[in-house]
Amino acid sequence: MASSASTISFSEGPLFRQLLSFALPLMAVNILQYVYQAVDMAVVGQVVGDVGLVSMSNAVNAVFLVNAFVIGLSAGGGVVVARAVGAGDVGAQRRAYAATLLVALLASAGIAAAGTLLARPAFTANAVPAAALDGAVAYTTVLCCGAVGPFLMNAAAAFLKAQGDARTPLQLVGVSALVNVALDLVLVGPAGLGVVGAAWATVVAQSVAAVGALVVVRRRFPGGRLAGAFSRSGDVPVGASVIEVLRVGVPSAVQMAVVNLSYALVTGMLNRYGVDVAAAAGVGLQISTIAGLPCWAIGQAITTAAAQCAGAGELARARDVARLGARFNIGVTLGIQVLIQLLAPAIVGLYGLTQGAPFDIAVLYLRITCGVNGLFYAAMYSFDSFALGAGSPRLVLANSLIDAFAVRFGLAFLLSGALGFGYVGIFVAQAASPVIPAIIGGVYLRRWSRSRGVLRER
Repeated sequence: MASSASTISFSEGPLFRQLLSFALPLMAVNILQYVYQAVDMAVVGQVVGDVGLVSMSNAVNAVFLVNAFVIGLSAGGGVVVARAVGAGDVGAQRRAYAATLLVALLASAGIAAAGTLLARPAFTANAVPAAALDGAVAYTTVLCCGAVGPFLMNAAAAFLKAQGDARTPLQLVGVSALVNVALDLVLVGPAGLGVVGAAWATVVAQSVAAVGALVVVRRRFPGGRLAGAFSRSGDVPVGASVIEVLRVGVPSAVQMAVVNLSYALVTGMLNRYGVDVAAAAGVGLQISTIAGLPCWAIGQAITTAAAQCAGAGELARARDVARLGARFNIGVTLGIQVLIQLLAPAIVGLYGLTQGAPFDIAVLYLRITCGVNGLFYAAMYSFDSFALGAGSPRLVLANSLIDAFAVRFGLAFLLSGALGFGYVGIFVAQAASPVIPAIIGGVYLRRWSRSRGVLRER
């Protein structure tokens, strides 16, 4: 590992202080990354109006699906790199990073093709209102064609995080966020591009971050210099490195994609209740997503810390990462949920909804979906993040299927249709989705600890 004050070794030292110092920049990174969509929606809502918001709410679900593959595949590389960091193997770091970049390039090409071909049929099948259809298709197509930027950015950022460096990604994303805001203000309104302008602003901003991240990794870390990563003299072929990254990355990507697909399907159910409900739910989902970003950041910290500790053979410390991280995550999430309950009307108003049915429905969405259920979500994501770092990506995938389809979509279908609760039933199903996976994750941690002889007796 390169010597740097910004890097953290989780295999030694005060664990909570390390998790805190690592997670805080990640929280800011995640918030800034999703600010792209939040700013896009806010500007479009103010300039274009409710129809623009419906276009954005549906398109953002598709973009979240793309981002799921981006983040999930990158996470695979990050876990492999983090284990190599724990083991002190620079050569393995270099191979894992090179394999991650290769996977990122191939995946971005696939996303570009899929987005171009499938955007309109998918949105049509998902009952997007006719007035909002063209905007949703255009936004999604531009973002998919520009997916190489976020893919490469997240690949490089995953390498940096695996080294214990969360500050550099924050700086890079901060610059790109400013670029995004500036371009939004120019392209959406004054340039007259509307929803498409917001998409182009995001693509350019993410590409700026990608270039910066790649340069930093190459200059600062020996494992980030790709020359000789797969030389003939090496004992690990490129195919083996790619498979190792995909073994963790594919389940993680599918897990995140499944969750986001369920949100897209739920959005389709909500679209059938009309523009007011669709616009309100889109705003509510955007707010609740941003509220969950600190939870995801702590989960990312848990994954990196657990992988480093496992790579260094510090299994008891890896167990402590999961337990301490889960308590930390639940505490932070509790504070956020309280704030949302207190400030829901004011937050909804920031998206241009200040009165009438859309305003009332958006506030109701937050009342239901940002409450006690958030504590279960924090526990679920903490345990799943540990499982990913500890080498059990299949558990993460299984939990996502329960969360996304068995409960969020399945229960939403039951409550809204057969039981007659309408869109309120859909909101309730979303709130209930993390309960069972949180319990399963807790059981997994206990069994993992017992099987490795590191179960702490009380």
